[in-house]
Amino acid sequence: MLLCVAYPKLNETAESLILEFRRQHDRRYVDVIDAHWTMTFPGSSEGIDERQMGEHISAIAADCYPIDFCCRYALVYDDEGCDDYYIFLVPDEGFSGISRLHDRLYSDFMRTKLRLDLPYIPHIGIATGKDPEQLYELARDWNAAGHEIHGMIDALTLCSYDGKKVHDLETFPLSKPREKNE
Repeated sequence: MLLCVAYPKLNETAESLILEFRRQHDRRYVDVIDAHWTMTFPGSSEGIDERQMGEHISAIAADCYPIDFCCRYALVYDDEGCDDYYIFLVPDEGFSGISRLHDRLYSDFMRTKLRLDLPYIPHIGIATGKDPEQLYELARDWNAAGHEIHGMIDALTLCSYDGKKVHDLETFPLSKPREKNE
């Protein structure tokens, strides 16, 4: 299965904070993939080959500016497709830019793969579990600590997922040149 992710560019403090939290509370995925924004989901790539997906991502990345973001809130999310709950870091700043990039990736031949029954919530997953109350407490503690995760998305990465591990295949910089007045 193919998917597209954006690995956040973070300072060392934020990167360490997220990694340590994930090591404690996201044991299911911490060794599967690094902290990331999911831009296209693995299930939506069925019937699409690597070359076609790579060309699609490359064209979009070449026409996009890097996106600055700041996450100040941890949200508990219920995956209705299974019995798991998650804690997502969601962006206060950068939400619309990340969402628009996601929407562009689901254009052209990917348009039929977009699930309109599930709203896209830009997020970095930091915890997974079966107990929503436990995750709520963890999210409440994270939020009470006042963490601000500043970073940037400056590339998209085409990946494959074999059910056990995500493997990076190719990275495409967001390379649209900024105008002087932007």
